[in-house]
Amino acid sequence: MLRRSSALFLLLCSTLAAFAQDQYDKALLMDYFQEQQYDKVIAYMEGTVKPVHVNGLALLANAYLQNGQTADAERTYQLVLDKDSNHIAARQQLGNIARAQQQYAKAVTHYSKLVALRPDNALYYKQLALAASNTSGLQDTAFALMKISYNLNRKDPSVVTFLAEEYFDRKDYASADTVLKQYYLTDSANTLVTAALVKSSYQQKNFQEAVNYGESLLAVNAVHPVAYLYLAVSHYSLDHFDSTIRVHDKMVEFARDAPETLKYYAALSYAQLKQFDKSNELLQECITAAKSRSLDSYYTALANNYEQMKQYRQAISHYDTAYFLFKDPMRQYGIARIYDQYVQDPLKAKRYYQLFLKNSKPESKDEKSIQAYAKERVKSL
Repeated sequence: MLRRSSALFLLLCSTLAAFAQDQYDKALLMDYFQEQQYDKVIAYMEGTVKPVHVNGLALLANAYLQNGQTADAERTYQLVLDKDSNHIAARQQLGNIARAQQQYAKAVTHYSKLVALRPDNALYYKQLALAASNTSGLQDTAFALMKISYNLNRKDPSVVTFLAEEYFDRKDYASADTVLKQYYLTDSANTLVTAALVKSSYQQKNFQEAVNYGESLLAVNAVHPVAYLYLAVSHYSLDHFDSTIRVHDKMVEFARDAPETLKYYAALSYAQLKQFDKSNELLQECITAAKSRSLDSYYTALANNYEQMKQYRQAISHYDTAYFLFKDPMRQYGIARIYDQYVQDPLKAKRYYQLFLKNSKPESKDEKSIQAYAKERVKSL
């Protein structure tokens, strides 16, 4: 009987403790918080109230956080959890602090508890997904969690764009289109969603659709360099050479320069419009800036421009530079073709055809056709 009475007493004490409240002036604290006088909240709570219960500790922790005292906030929120492990605000803020400090595994722990406590809350699934996406081995879990968040709330653009990027990585452009377009129907003003639609349309070779979405971004002067690259290439693919150049010029206006690839397509567009000097100017800028395999394309485009301008020596020089840098035998074929068709130097033409045949390893149907043609020309030269 004594043991039973002791157990009841302990249960009563714990119940009373759970409902225990620190005594403080609510009106005074409300004024301090409304005036954002967090230092006064802290001084009052530390000096007068000296909180020991959940409600007071949570108020003090919030004041610390708002006042930029993150370490004190984290320590005090942990005291709250020690007394109530299901405290929503403490879990939320500790998760946010951990995520801000890039302690993603720690953030996952807190956000997981929020999801367990509120399994119908889309925000909690999103927070957990974002933390999981930065935690080793949890990327697929993050994707699954974000889909749950999306099903609970389809009006959050950050969830929509997250899912779209995940679908892009999986080359599932149809699914990306579905979530993006469904959101776009309700809010066409969100430029991040529109930019993702430009990419999705381009990847599916729906160039006209990419142009439609991309031009709507230009119309509101939104700065999305990657989307504008897809827009420019889409214009180029549709033979909209003036528009490709216009997108390039707009990017220069935004950022005082354009990305290397965008500059390259503007150069190709100038060449299509027979403005070779302007094309060459941009290609030279690309060459100066290039630090990748793209340099081969730039030299080759320059060579083609000079060939069109009937400046064959310059064309051969640029094909030769491209081959020297990257050893693509197609550049030797380009030289051979110029000597053969334009310069009328059969000895040099034959020499470069032979070098091409020696080095080429054709795979595609076009490459095999070119090799067959070179063999025939060698026989007749």
